Amino acid sequence: MTNLKKDWITDGLIDFEYKKYVLLAYLRHVEQNFDQTKLFPFLTELIDHYQDAKILKDKKQSIQTEMPREISRLDLSKLEIIYKDLNESDELLKDIEEIVDYALPTMRSTLCKGKEIHEWVESELKIDPIGIIPMYKDEGYVMLEIGNSKLTDIFQYQVKKFIMFNEQVRGVYFKFIDRISRGVGDTFEQIKLQLIRSYKVLPNPATFLVHGELPLPMEETAIPMSKKLVLKTVRQF
Repeated sequence: MTNLKKDWITDGLIDFEYKKYVLLAYLRHVEQNFDQTKLFPFLTELIDHYQDAKILKDKKQSIQTEMPREISRLDLSKLEIIYKDLNESDELLKDIEEIVDYALPTMRSTLCKGKEIHEWVESELKIDPIGIIPMYKDEGYVMLEIGNSKLTDIFQYQVKKFIMFNEQVRGVYFKFIDRISRGVGDTFEQIKLQLIRSYKVLPNPATFLVHGELPLPMEETAIPMSKKLVLKTVRQF
């Protein structure tokens, strides 16, 4: 089980043991990737699944609160009307509740592991400006050197705005440009000058170096984490 449907709890057979098997198989796959320091997209997907389960639990509680009730009996000694919940006999809701109650703490455990690795990687990666940073920083270049590799990956970055949940947010997009072998005498300032000569669309680009000693997977960790670092740094300048 390498992925989990968004509606996995309510899709198909709603049976606790079956859903438990589906969830554990998925989490096993996620943890195997975490063990290899592969964070994305596994961490973000797991966060989404956890939030969906939380919403489903909250909705279940809301249904219980708002659902019409039948009169069970009258307690004349206390002058009270005793109600019974209509959903007490609804086995489907009970099954869903059992699945959600198991899923939330189980996913939370794997989620905590992923967040710990995320924090560890974030603390190990460093970002440095190359040369003077201009006023306009929404476009520029990122040089990426990870682990003991003698290669430098170069990306053009662009900060873009988009709408999410009716709010305007900003994200960073990378476009791969080149992979070079940096010699002993080659400096990052020289590489930046060569980029300016080769790509005249950005005559005075903001340029950053992201580096770290950890041998991180590029697509699943190094590049996504670099995007976060670039966005955070651009905001601070």
